[in-house]
Amino acid sequence: MGLFEFLKSKDAVPYEKIYGELDRFTEASLAMPKMNNPFLLDDKSNHPMIFGYFMGVMDYIAKAYQLNEKDKRKILTQYLSKNFADNNEEEAKALVKYATDVKETDEGCHYALRGKLAMKKWTLGGPMAAYAPMGLIKILND
Repeated sequence: MGLFEFLKSKDAVPYEKIYGELDRFTEASLAMPKMNNPFLLDDKSNHPMIFGYFMGVMDYIAKAYQLNEKDKRKILTQYLSKNFADNNEEEAKALVKYATDVKETDEGCHYALRGKLAMKKWTLGGPMAAYAPMGLIKILND
């Protein structure tokens, strides 16, 4: 493959589309747990489940959009900043490290797999798509 083909094949990453998908899925996934417990994110015992789950969501997005590590990290940082760190850059960086560390545990891998499958179901659409975000509440209730 020549340089021209490489540049031509490397399409621009649709950041806004990805952020929109992630935001909608996250909002839907957190809606029921937050309704049951508005302090859900304050309870640190839930963090491995929550962040493991959303790392799986991010894995699905990275594969679906064929993101390289640099783009994946950029999207992950922005995603965590907006949805979990109140747009605080330092807190978002800490969350990226935390979420990455959680995913490397056996338990975190399990939650990530469930998040990945939920996001896949969500993006495929169909009659079961509406139930996909309920994967998080199932994890929290187990």
